[in-house]
Amino acid sequence: MYIVWRKLPRLEELAKFEGANGMYAESGWRHVFYDFCPEIWNWAKGVKVKEYKESWFVETEKLLRKFRLISLKMDRFSDSLIKKIRKRKQTHSGNGNDFTFSVIEESKNQQNTEVTSDDKTEFKKTEQRLIIEIAKNPKNAVLYEELGDLYSQVGEHKDAKESYEAAIELNSNSEELKKKLSAALEKLNKPEGSQN
Repeated sequence: MYIVWRKLPRLEELAKFEGANGMYAESGWRHVFYDFCPEIWNWAKGVKVKEYKESWFVETEKLLRKFRLISLKMDRFSDSLIKKIRKRKQTHSGNGNDFTFSVIEESKNQQNTEVTSDDKTEFKKTEQRLIIEIAKNPKNAVLYEELGDLYSQVGEHKDAKESYEAAIELNSNSEELKKKLSAALEKLNKPEGSQN
């Protein structure tokens, strides 16, 4: 590559000379690429871009929606980690009694989670099913609405808000979706310590 780079001015002179004699139909850098890989150049000329343009956009949109869903899951996971860290920090910043109280609370929460582990399993299955359906059909506002309803039921208001926003993007005329988004925003903006 270094030798070719050094010889490019000479190659361009030769190309101009040969182009003037009718040997090259290509000009500029194209002839250099054509000299090195004529098969690839001929193949690239034969690709019908206009035929595949629409399917390329559809596939790109599907891929971007999948990345968006993955980022939503990662955001939810990191948000839960941040809440756990803040909770631990608050309990450790107080005196020893606060720490023992938090340990008792954690054991109660673990007992509650054992009881509701079936609910969590069902939630995960439903969430996964909806995400797969959305990946297959990213323009279906009903699927986003169902996902938002699911998140709203379990108290994941941030995810519910994002799902409702995606549904509204696809179906901006639905008043029901706007009400659900408004309710999710109210719950999201409500302070954590406040009563329902």
